[in-house]
Amino acid sequence: MRRAYSVLGYLVSGLVVVQAAMIVWGVSGLFRWIAGGGVLDAATLEERGEPHFTEELGFAVHALNGTFLLPAVGLALLIVSFFTRDRRAMELAGLVVVLILVQQQLGFIGSEIPVAGAFHGINALLLFSVAALAGRRMGKLRASDRAAPAGTVPATSATPDVPATTAPTAQ
Repeated sequence: MRRAYSVLGYLVSGLVVVQAAMIVWGVSGLFRWIAGGGVLDAATLEERGEPHFTEELGFAVHALNGTFLLPAVGLALLIVSFFTRDRRAMELAGLVVVLILVQQQLGFIGSEIPVAGAFHGINALLLFSVAALAGRRMGKLRASDRAAPAGTVPATSATPDVPATTAPTAQ
């Protein structure tokens, strides 16, 4: 379960990178389309059918990824965190889920309250960092478990306030 937790943590971070790439791709295409004579107004936004420019796909991927995929992976991270029996892993996974929910809400209200867009970007950086930290946490624990001397019980961090020690196994 620790490997799954690590993979899911890094996957959340990777999906945040995809989010950033897709929105910048879409906005860059929008600017190029406008520079080429395209007009963006309420009627354009309400049109359905053929996209006006290829990069418009970036907006759709950003919306779908942020609405469905990121929350699903974040929830999976939280569920898997309970199987690691590591309190800090559970805390980090819980924080990832909270940051994903905040991220969604900031994205949804951004059209009504434009300053929410700034906080949407800041929160994305926080989400990326916490998810990467979560993924790294289990990777570090796995490495320390492998490095335990023969005849000892590997240290766990179920209680992060207490220094980890290894104890000889009973024979």
